[in-house]
Amino acid sequence: MPAAALPANEAERLAALDSYEILDTACEGAFDDLARLAARLTGTPIALVSLLDRDRQWFKAHHGLEVRQTPRDLAFCGHAILDPDEALVVPDATADARFADNPLVLGETGLRFYAGVPLVNPAGHALGTLCVLDHRPRRLLPEQVETLKSLARTVATALELRRAMREVRRMALTDPLTGLGNRPAFLAALRAAIARHRATGAGFSLFYADLDGMKRVNDVQGHAAGDEVIQAAAGALRVLLGAEEHAARLGGDEFAAVLLGTAGLAGRAEALRAAVKAAMDARAWPVTASVGAIAFERPPADEDEALMLADQLMYRAKHEGRNRVACLAYRLDCGVAA
Repeated sequence: MPAAALPANEAERLAALDSYEILDTACEGAFDDLARLAARLTGTPIALVSLLDRDRQWFKAHHGLEVRQTPRDLAFCGHAILDPDEALVVPDATADARFADNPLVLGETGLRFYAGVPLVNPAGHALGTLCVLDHRPRRLLPEQVETLKSLARTVATALELRRAMREVRRMALTDPLTGLGNRPAFLAALRAAIARHRATGAGFSLFYADLDGMKRVNDVQGHAAGDEVIQAAAGALRVLLGAEEHAARLGGDEFAAVLLGTAGLAGRAEALRAAVKAAMDARAWPVTASVGAIAFERPPADEDEALMLADQLMYRAKHEGRNRVACLAYRLDCGVAA
């Protein structure tokens, strides 16, 4: 069975598909409804919204076929995306050299008919197809093919709307100056960490950092320089975090982060303090960071209590001389302990 050739723009096509952040997501009514409508209007028992990943086709919607993905080298859709402007119609797969020995045709799935229309994004990349299938040979009327094309355009529009909504949400949760999360994003991450701790016993930690000396920079060098200080501090925080950890600018010159686990917190907090100082020294800015760090070995009552405790530690660091770390553990036996 010959596998479909790769599109000439395969690297760009895959990058475009990745940008939609849709692979392996849950079912969504809009896509399920369009698949059902495609099956009904073409009189076929199976309809799929198929997306072509690197080595698989994954179904965002699957009507009449209880499978979420197949290997890409078996995918009829791999052939369909090679011509983004046309529908691929296969009246009888057993009579087509590309598919006659395909396990999806010869096996218990028993596919015989296929019609697929590429899902083309605004940049011209075919991300996958809207396709209909049957277990027996058949043909579509020309108006049915046009209907399938129209529905495919609607699926592509739904993909764009989904991406736009995700981008709006991301922007609403992002601090525009630093690119870090904002306060609502941080509180959501903190709530999730507390819920995970209660469910699994997996502890977590918090950083709460405030920059020392920001007023002097703003007064002497201006607010543009102050913005550069904020961005440099954000960069120092960002590079110290793992992929599943969340950093945020809470406002002004205050930063916070939700960290996985509780081990080695003092060392990580000290690394943050030192990284901020190094970044500021490199620009001769008279700015340092006071850092509060708390390891939650038992979960706090809620996000307000967690943030209050970390905030208190940050102020302790300031009162003890600034440019330092105050670190505590929130323990099972005695609450907050040194």
